[in-house]
Amino acid sequence: MGTQTQHREQVRQKIIQSALQLFNRHGFTAASIDDIMAGAGMTRGGFYSYFQSKSDLYAEAISCFVTEKQEVIASSAKASDRAVTLLRDYLSRKHFEDFEGTCPLIGLPNDVSRSDQSVREAQEAALRMMVETFLQGMTPNGHASRQVALALTSLCLGGMVLARAIEDQTLADELREATMAVGLRLGHWT
Repeated sequence: MGTQTQHREQVRQKIIQSALQLFNRHGFTAASIDDIMAGAGMTRGGFYSYFQSKSDLYAEAISCFVTEKQEVIASSAKASDRAVTLLRDYLSRKHFEDFEGTCPLIGLPNDVSRSDQSVREAQEAALRMMVETFLQGMTPNGHASRQVALALTSLCLGGMVLARAIEDQTLADELREATMAVGLRLGHWT
């Protein structure tokens, strides 16, 4: 029974990874269940034995992404180092170029905002993780505020969305680097 449960969890994780890649690359609406299952090496028929709906899968994919990022960020002992790591990694060239493994918030399409509650809650969990990481990482010199943490989160998302939205690679790099520099100053990490 243990190997059957293990196999089922492995298949579930393959579906989640396929979904996250396709949701990030094409958006929630354009990523079909057929494509997600094909990416996991399966047919549509098996989908509903793992997930109740595409929205349920989307929420689970974002939850897995957030958990994975929290584990990476937690490898730094100091809260300020975790915040700087998040800022630098988020605005890095590698993150910019990684469309399939990127933060699902970057591709936040309008159709997600009209989606069901579980999808909106999953997006909110990812957003809260960023805000909390920045808030905890600011020094206790009176500058640590929720308002600054919210602004840093918005700055990161906006900077990466704009950088990805344009063709001029030089301008895209300038946008990311300027966003990172201002973010580091806002957090008092430089």
